[in-house]
Amino acid sequence: MSNLYRPDRAARLAVLSLGPWLLLATGCPSDSTATTDSGTDTDPTTTTSDTADPDITTTTGTPTTTDATTDAPTSTSTGPAPAVCGDAVVAESEACDDGNDEPDDGCNSKCERTANVLWTYTHNGAADEFDSARAVAIDKTGRIILAGVEGVSPADTDALLIALNPDGTELWRKTYPDMLGDRNAFEHVVVDDDGNIYAAGYEEGPDNSAMAVVRSFDADGNEGWSFVDGSPVVDYALNRRLLLADGALYSTGQEDLLDMGTQMTVRRHDLADGEAVWKTVTQADTFRVLGYLLVRTDAGLLTGGFSVDEDNTARPVLITLDTDGAIVDTQIEDHPGGGWLDAVPIGDAGDLVLVGRRAPEGVTGVDFGLRRVGPDFAEKWTVTKDYEFLFGLGNGVVVGPDERIFASGFFVAPGQFDNAFAGLFAGDGTEIWTHTYNNDDIDLYDDGIAAAWGPDFLVLAGQSNVLGEDLNVWVRAFAAD
Repeated sequence: MSNLYRPDRAARLAVLSLGPWLLLATGCPSDSTATTDSGTDTDPTTTTSDTADPDITTTTGTPTTTDATTDAPTSTSTGPAPAVCGDAVVAESEACDDGNDEPDDGCNSKCERTANVLWTYTHNGAADEFDSARAVAIDKTGRIILAGVEGVSPADTDALLIALNPDGTELWRKTYPDMLGDRNAFEHVVVDDDGNIYAAGYEEGPDNSAMAVVRSFDADGNEGWSFVDGSPVVDYALNRRLLLADGALYSTGQEDLLDMGTQMTVRRHDLADGEAVWKTVTQADTFRVLGYLLVRTDAGLLTGGFSVDEDNTARPVLITLDTDGAIVDTQIEDHPGGGWLDAVPIGDAGDLVLVGRRAPEGVTGVDFGLRRVGPDFAEKWTVTKDYEFLFGLGNGVVVGPDERIFASGFFVAPGQFDNAFAGLFAGDGTEIWTHTYNNDDIDLYDDGIAAAWGPDFLVLAGQSNVLGEDLNVWVRAFAAD
């Protein structure tokens, strides 16, 4: 079985870090720096899992002017004075002007809108191994729940949950070993109105196989029920996405069959004990179908991700099911190299926003892709961002007030590995701001994996390579205004 789709053993770091990057076929935190689109390196406040409250410091500069003296005749003008970026007066030609040149406080030295960084949280496990935030959810109080993985040895990982206050300080952090003592990890997390936590992922076995997992926890991370689905005909299985809807819990993922390709899975779970009320599988008349997204629509449930044929060419796939698990529609877009990784409803007319990757014709590599579609999946607009680099990917998307869209991802720059990416967009696709991060002390896998919208802040969660520490959990919050 190809390591292309399996987070096991030697391929684990590559798959968990790069994910859909591998489907390319088209035919130390306090020392780290953040790089924004302005090209300016900054050092926003960073909190680690054992530090005090974060504090953002802004340096304000006072602009100066020099009066020129000349013997020429004095002339007057009735026109407006030219705009001066940095004078704290917003002119018509300026998007903002906060009177300083700090790039990560919402306005840069060119008077362009930027992300307003509130705080950064990092966590490095005691083993200095692979630690990553794979998902993030925010409850109605603003409490932030991170789900992912913590390396406990070169050969073992534990599933990880972390709870943060809205200011980025840590409430609690817990790891959950595999029942058989092998690798396990969480890939997604959701929180209900009572603060209960549901996480999904996988547990490996001693024979290098894996089983799909869903687990419940109370608000303090204490364990509840566990659902584990293993089958003798399944080589490697995992759950990638959860959805709370209809008084139930839904999951989607995939199962590698023994030399027979990969099938997408969708399950409805009983919230009381986690047991599957029904399970639907499909290969969508192709060799592999990889399940990434899951969203409730007027038509039922929408899942999807990648369809992959036997020559390893990936295409975007969207599959609609009714709430009883029957497949009612399958759409595979003829766009070699593309795929969708997350989706979210937007507006009142049944529209959706999709995020993933697009593969421009005649160009090597793929780009970050963001698309708004109607209820019939007809395209309304598509935004791609490639930074003129090799590879870009959108991983997560959420929608907030006024149909604003917050998306996460990463891109690969010339001479670099992954750079974490976040972007805020208007409902019509207009870019409000983008933000990138690269720890250039080591320059490896700095990835924006998940996005969440809080009461008055945005959260980008993922991972960052730190010299001597392998991957660290990396989380950054931004002002939502």
